[in-house]
Amino acid sequence: MDAVSINAEAREVFGKGSARKIRAAGKIPAIVYRGGADANHITIDPSELEAVFRKSGNRNTLLSVAASGSDRICLIKDVQRHPLTQRLVHVDLYEVDAGEEVRVEVNIVPVGTATGVKMGGRLRTIRRTVDVVCKPADIPAVIEADVSAVDIGGFCKLSNVAAPAGTKFPYASDFNLFTVVGKRVAS
Repeated sequence: MDAVSINAEAREVFGKGSARKIRAAGKIPAIVYRGGADANHITIDPSELEAVFRKSGNRNTLLSVAASGSDRICLIKDVQRHPLTQRLVHVDLYEVDAGEEVRVEVNIVPVGTATGVKMGGRLRTIRRTVDVVCKPADIPAVIEADVSAVDIGGFCKLSNVAAPAGTKFPYASDFNLFTVVGKRVAS
């Protein structure tokens, strides 16, 4: 996965008052952090970040943040939005290293038509996301789970899903992802 470039500016003043001034100027405060290193406070253009969200549709998009003459590859860790307007208020970015593995949450989507659905049942999603451990370049956009063998009352489990190349599931136990529920029979 290629990183999407975003321009940023380093900021030297902190606090509620300065954050309000940054927002009034049409930018948002953000922070770039990494375990064991000092946090870097920056400002980002929210329209640029929203465009990345809309274009990729993937919460695990790698961002190349250019600030103070250095580029940092980051993942979005947390996004704060205004409760009424839903505008971006603050963003936390986590700097990643291309050689280290990261743990991210990825959407899982059903593929195929379940046998139970062909017999009149309904496919029910039990879990929409799963965690994967991989290098930043190997982060998948989605994970596909083949549900074509699931009968009424049956389940598609995590063990039935193959991890994409370069990724692994960090779970010690198996769990259900999808099931097919049937119609109630009058007795």
